[in-house]
Amino acid sequence: MITVEKSRPWRGVAIAAALVVVGAGAYWALGSSDDASGSARRADAGNGMWPGLGHSASVVASGSPELHPPMLADGRPADLSESDWKSLESALARQANGKAEAARIVNYLRYQKAFETWQNLDEQREARRRHEMAEALMSELPDRLKSGEFTLVEATLMGVVLLAEMEPDEARRTQRVEAWQAKVGTLVANPEDEAQMAALNRETEFKRRRASAFGDWQARTDPNERSTAKLTQAMDDIQRMYNSGASN
Repeated sequence: MITVEKSRPWRGVAIAAALVVVGAGAYWALGSSDDASGSARRADAGNGMWPGLGHSASVVASGSPELHPPMLADGRPADLSESDWKSLESALARQANGKAEAARIVNYLRYQKAFETWQNLDEQREARRRHEMAEALMSELPDRLKSGEFTLVEATLMGVVLLAEMEPDEARRTQRVEAWQAKVGTLVANPEDEAQMAALNRETEFKRRRASAFGDWQARTDPNERSTAKLTQAMDDIQRMYNSGASN
């Protein structure tokens, strides 16, 4: 839960805006189909702000999430079990760039978990840690926008919220926010092209649904529901849905 001090209305406005706009922007087709990809849809619906956060805890250990954990000899990140990594790779084996996509999904969920952790830190007792985490999250945001993990609107508002934490001086904060707003538009080609932006946003949601499906699968406790076959089916269903509406 995000806490906002009454003496800091600027931050409150920024966070409220992010909650409303990002929540609305994450809708892409989530309620438009009743096909077998419902597991990903449930995962998205389970979180009020960032899709996938509700289940990403199984990817990241408790405490302070590391955005860049060590990579092990088998190519998996140290914060993910060998069995889960093998299942994810197998589920994406028939899809383009499966290994790279597996790594992206885990990285995406880790970032989401870190953002959630940051939001829940106490503003008084953990002020230093909040500031450090905000800096780390902000430093990665441009690349995550460029890689299509967030929409332009989402990244803009996430940056505003993080800058509210990072810069206590109002005048400097305003300058940094304006600089971020100017920069973010340069990270996406032709942001004024509505058709292109719609296509990019749809691609972002496709990536998000994959990550949510993995998080949902990880959260299951029934071994029959946590099989590699079930995860593969979920990924295949999401791919089919995306392909069937590719011209939309």
